[in-house]
Amino acid sequence: MKLQSNKKFFLVSFLILYFIPSQSAEFEINFIETFDENYMLEVIQELKYENNIKRIKTFLDQKHWVERYEIKRNFFKPSSINIFSRKPIFIWNNNSFVDKDLVIFPKNQNSISNNMLMVNCPESVLYELFYWIKHPIDFTENKLISINYNSVEGWIFQFEDFEAKLGRDLDSYKFENLLKTIEYLYAKRKNPSIVDLRSNAGISLKYVK
Repeated sequence: MKLQSNKKFFLVSFLILYFIPSQSAEFEINFIETFDENYMLEVIQELKYENNIKRIKTFLDQKHWVERYEIKRNFFKPSSINIFSRKPIFIWNNNSFVDKDLVIFPKNQNSISNNMLMVNCPESVLYELFYWIKHPIDFTENKLISINYNSVEGWIFQFEDFEAKLGRDLDSYKFENLLKTIEYLYAKRKNPSIVDLRSNAGISLKYVK
């Protein structure tokens, strides 16, 4: 009888220990490759006193910048939350980030975005452009700063030294011509302000003072 009583005591004790982390454990929050400290501060502020795993999951599931997370329960030290951040490849319309999987998530007003490609275009043509950004083309030493679209001129690629007009439709033929043009300009040491590839008749170079 005493042995059975000890077994029951052990079982009850184990169940109590098992459920403690979900109700009262303290969580250590770890951020993995998070690119913006504003996102980190927001999570810390919201979860620093939270110890309910269900509420933690609900909160993190609502954060589109979170790619995935891991919640680990530890009995003899603080439980932990590992948060993996999405990595944006460009800024869209000045208020959103877009990552390699075409996931769009809000950009905080104070988000760090130095040296990141800027894209301004309607959502209806974003998917067309995304293919070319996801499979980047090496434009030699001339850095691509921004990409803009308007209904009159179509796509405009702004480089450090010049502006390239590609028209409304993007295709490999236009990009091949653009690369050849850039190589020619470097070889001849020419510095046009605008490279116009919209016409099927040829490429136009404009020098604007």
